[in-house]
Amino acid sequence: MAAPVRRHGWLALLGLVVLTSVLMVGALKLPLERLDVPYTFHGDAVDKLAQIHTVAETGWLFHSPRLGWPFGYDRLDFPRFDSLNYAIMGPVAALSGQSGLAMNLYFLASFYLIGAAALFAFRRLGLATGPALLCALVYAFLPYHLIRGVGHLTNGTYFLVPLAMLVLVWLVRGALDPATPGARRRWWLALATALLLPLQTPYNGVFFAVLCAVAGALALAHRPRWRSVWPALVLAAAVSCAFVAEQVPALLHKAEAGANLSVAERSSQEAQLYAMRLNQVLLPFSGHRLAALAQAKQGFDQALEVPEAEFRDQYIGVLGVLGLLALLWALARAVTSRATAVNELERNVRIAALLAIAILLLALSSGLFTLLAHWVSSKIRAGNRILPFLAFLCLLGSGWLLQGLLARVRQAGVRHAVLAGVGVLALLDVTAPDMFAGHARTVAAFDAGRAYFAQVEQRLGRGAALFQLPAVWYPEHPQVGGMGDYEEFKPYLFTRTLKFSYGVAHGRPGYAWASTVEGLPAAEMIEQAHELGFAAILVDARAYADDKLAALTGALGAALPQPPLVSPDRRWWLFPLDDCCSPGAGTRDAESVFTYAADGTPITFGRGGRGGLYRAGGWDALEDWGVWSLGSVARLRLRLAPRPAEPLALTLDAHVLLGPNARTRRLVLEGNGRVLGDLRFALDAPPPTLRFELPDDLIGADGLLELRFRVSPVTTPRAAGVNADGRPLGVGLVALAIGPARDVSAAASP
Repeated sequence: MAAPVRRHGWLALLGLVVLTSVLMVGALKLPLERLDVPYTFHGDAVDKLAQIHTVAETGWLFHSPRLGWPFGYDRLDFPRFDSLNYAIMGPVAALSGQSGLAMNLYFLASFYLIGAAALFAFRRLGLATGPALLCALVYAFLPYHLIRGVGHLTNGTYFLVPLAMLVLVWLVRGALDPATPGARRRWWLALATALLLPLQTPYNGVFFAVLCAVAGALALAHRPRWRSVWPALVLAAAVSCAFVAEQVPALLHKAEAGANLSVAERSSQEAQLYAMRLNQVLLPFSGHRLAALAQAKQGFDQALEVPEAEFRDQYIGVLGVLGLLALLWALARAVTSRATAVNELERNVRIAALLAIAILLLALSSGLFTLLAHWVSSKIRAGNRILPFLAFLCLLGSGWLLQGLLARVRQAGVRHAVLAGVGVLALLDVTAPDMFAGHARTVAAFDAGRAYFAQVEQRLGRGAALFQLPAVWYPEHPQVGGMGDYEEFKPYLFTRTLKFSYGVAHGRPGYAWASTVEGLPAAEMIEQAHELGFAAILVDARAYADDKLAALTGALGAALPQPPLVSPDRRWWLFPLDDCCSPGAGTRDAESVFTYAADGTPITFGRGGRGGLYRAGGWDALEDWGVWSLGSVARLRLRLAPRPAEPLALTLDAHVLLGPNARTRRLVLEGNGRVLGDLRFALDAPPPTLRFELPDDLIGADGLLELRFRVSPVTTPRAAGVNADGRPLGVGLVALAIGPARDVSAAASP
């Protein structure tokens, strides 16, 4: 079924390697000096770098003893691992000691890997060596790949997609039928591709599984028997098995620690925003080397108010656009032509045309992926990421068109000249020499940061812990002032033994503690950090306006005996806690932050109160008045010390979200697994009394009391008819008091 592999196939591969190298150096002007410094050192690139660093130090992604200290960095709340990529980069970083080098080498290697996989697939789908080589080069240098760079490295390294598209064509053609010659070899490739795709990135696994259903339907239409469908079912099952296997650690973590609705929550509306946009696929990208085209594209985006998002600049090149037209032409020929004898390449192109139409129906704005996002999972939101699948099919169409035109040219020299000319124009069309400009500035900033934190590590000593300000959660925290997300990973990347507070997840105790302590007066903040074992406070000045920075650094400096160590660019301010407090540093552990003296003193949950310390999951960020629970379940953890010997009572100052469309809701309060109260809140009735008796045997010898707030049904202010807020809010907690039953008042008023 496949085109015969020609004897000079290895020469074609060698040519691909040589031309790829020339393009990287000549057309892109990729800087190859100082490969230890990542090509991008901000935003998502820093997050990717931290994950590589963690794999190099610990062996895998999930935990790092140096992050989220002392509560622990745990990436299992954000269950996207892209394992295949880190299984490649991690060992390189471990052997070289340079995470940036591992990242850059993988990015450079991706051009060769994508090109080689595309060349292999194009040739087996029937393209001659010349057109296949040209289309493979364009595919490897798509703006989708270049613009994503190292920031979206795992999405942009799509070297398995050409193999996936080859398998889909085989599936439609029936080439995976065991009775077909060579089917066993094709099955090995198909299964390996299906198992690895979701490990490269979950999106590619989802896209492939959906396209397997499309290919199975096409195969069934061509050969209406069950044997036509079962290969598609097997491959979809293989994708599912690989996806589930990668998610097992996250599922176990969720079962143990509870769901965390504060992390990686998506809305089905985002599927509309992040859908593929046909104009972005067909129009030149805004960094095009021809200024007129670049300006025209920028003017189009401004006129239509296209947001600055990842669906921009997904240009498939003029060759790809012509290829899309060629696919439609091939399909029109299939419908209108009376000829029954069609060569193998054109049959494959017709299949590619049907798959391309299916992709457009799935991924374009208001396409079928929006239905999946709404009815199945809102995490399936970025339909634009299917572009490498579409681009491969379009380039197959352009290769078919080019091959047909070249066949009409009799002179070999002229054919070669035409192919070379088309290749030069097509590759210049998708590349730009300034895409990696500014690397020298990145190197300078990187070296300055590394030198400063070498001083910090020497000043504090091995293994010292730093409390980082501002206190932000991981991952996907909004920008704070001039500090982007993941910037607080940089000190981790520059050091070898120091520990850092950043890396804790929103909705978990580590962030609850850090965000609460951040709101305390400087002296109390220092005392809390010192008692928990931190050796210094590290401030990122970019997060603060000048007056706020002056107030913060002034307050910390006035409360500490040691002067701060400030970086030369005055971005980083290190405040050592030497001799700041009475002896006892490090005598408390992470669990000790939940200690509460059950004497009836109320604790408040607004900013500046201490109630935030007791959040153990399921709560939103602190607000001035208090805090909202998210979803159906939220937990507080208190360790009553000393454990009271008399009956206790719990009193809450709290309310439940109600509205015209959510007139009644139920709150079940549990203490250590027992139901303390089952209350009904109604819009047209007075709120119930929030005072609960705590039985004598409820609290064990360890003094631990875990309160669970279960609110049903789940709703949002928008759904309840209150306002446009889309958060799934439950109970709004203002204050809490626990004390002797005879003393606790009917309201936990501060």
